[in-house]
Amino acid sequence: MTHSMPANKPEEPGWKEMFSIKNLIFIVIIVAAAGAAFYYMWQKKNEPLVQDNARRDYLISVPVVSVVTKTLFREDQLPGEIDAYQDVLIYPKVPGFIKDIKVDRGSIVKKGDLMVRMYAPEFLARRHEAVAKVSMAKAALSAEESKLQDLRAELQKKKANLLADESTYQRVYAASLVPGVIADNDVVQWAQTVQVDRQDINAVTKRVNAKDHEVSMRKEEVDAMVKAFESFADIASYLEIYAPFDGYITERKMHIGSFVGPDGTGAYPPICRLKQLDLLRIICPVPEDLVSGVIIGSQVDFTVSTFPGKKFKGTVARISNSLDKETRTMPVELNYLNPDFKVVPGMFTKVYWPSRRPQESMFVPISSVVSTPLNTFVCRIDGDRVDWVNVKKGQIMDNLVEVFGELRTGDKVAVEGSEEMENQSRVIPVDKSSKDAI
Repeated sequence: MTHSMPANKPEEPGWKEMFSIKNLIFIVIIVAAAGAAFYYMWQKKNEPLVQDNARRDYLISVPVVSVVTKTLFREDQLPGEIDAYQDVLIYPKVPGFIKDIKVDRGSIVKKGDLMVRMYAPEFLARRHEAVAKVSMAKAALSAEESKLQDLRAELQKKKANLLADESTYQRVYAASLVPGVIADNDVVQWAQTVQVDRQDINAVTKRVNAKDHEVSMRKEEVDAMVKAFESFADIASYLEIYAPFDGYITERKMHIGSFVGPDGTGAYPPICRLKQLDLLRIICPVPEDLVSGVIIGSQVDFTVSTFPGKKFKGTVARISNSLDKETRTMPVELNYLNPDFKVVPGMFTKVYWPSRRPQESMFVPISSVVSTPLNTFVCRIDGDRVDWVNVKKGQIMDNLVEVFGELRTGDKVAVEGSEEMENQSRVIPVDKSSKDAI
């Protein structure tokens, strides 16, 4: 039996064909292209997107100025009050009736001028009574002084008798030492006489001392009565009222025949009102932050509504040195000489108060200071970097404001500060200090 041979099958591609030269060249080309593409993309990734010159074109330009040092000086308009330098209501010192009044509203008086004459009959009667009592007391004193003199004379007489009797007793006693010359009874009698004289002197001395004390007491009584009389004499002088200073009568309340009395003793109105108008007080409430600039003797301008456009000059004369707790202001008084009475008390006035600092301080434009709920700062430009510097604001002068913080004279700050200018961001500073001098 004959076996037939199988038909020839096509051979499958083998490893030799897969790694043929043609395939290897193709693979190398693909890998090289992929590597070139990866290197190109890696280079692009590490390159800056914008060149330095181009990137600088995208930074914002910020106008800056220098921090300057100045002495604060400015004028603030403050409300003021005008008062008379002296202002008194004229009351009598004692009750009485007006007998004559020589002044009226508008009268100009000089110090010591008689303004009012009064009549008080009850005080005159009491004064006459006091005079009579003083006279009686003086008469009684004279009588007692006379008695005192009599007692002193009697005392001197008693002392003289004592000396005479003592002398006789000494002679009698000496003679009695010789037997038979003087009887012993005579010696005893003279000794008793001397003893009686001494007792009389002691009694009269006591009477003199008592009378002397009585006279001293009466002298004190007379002195008290004289002083009481002098008080009545003073009261009599109170019935005439004289001007206490040069001034101007601005009010008159009472007339001839009116009954008047001292202030506080009843519902008596004052007789008149006297004001000194040739010198005025300008009272200005100075805010707390301006108090340090108050200087005694400095000149301050003020205006009144009666003379629009005209300024008057006052002199700082008195400082209260006490702040009002409600308004946080300190009253300061100016003196203003007003011989022609152009300015009068009660006028509405504005005081142009000068604010000064005793030392220099730093200033920046008002727009440079940024205030937020958290802090207050300026944008200092250090090179091309923004640096937020916390500051405290002071007074405003022209278009500048005082600042206190970590700044130095000459530092550059942004003219227009803003939160949008982020801290440590980069900007292009444009110096405006020479163009817009501050």
